Amino acid sequence: MKLKQNIDVNAFLEAAKKCDNEVFFQTTEGDILNLKSLLSRYVLMSIMGKPHLLQSAVITCVQEEDYKKLADFLEEGDE
Repeated sequence: MKLKQNIDVNAFLEAAKKCDNEVFFQTTEGDILNLKSLLSRYVLMSIMGKPHLLQSAVITCVQEEDYKKLADFLEEGDE
């Protein structure tokens, strides 16, 4: 699923932190960040100034129920 435009990235990361299983941020170049990792969260924060990277990335949850916890930040109907 893709991120909505103009989200509060800090709030998104806090929601990802509360997920029961792993949450991944995958760039179009194939880089994958585990958003439960503190280092990966810092990397994501560093690209905040490049909205095109945030908008083109795909968010993947290992556990289906975790998508519900991130619903406010994800585009509907996007697979």
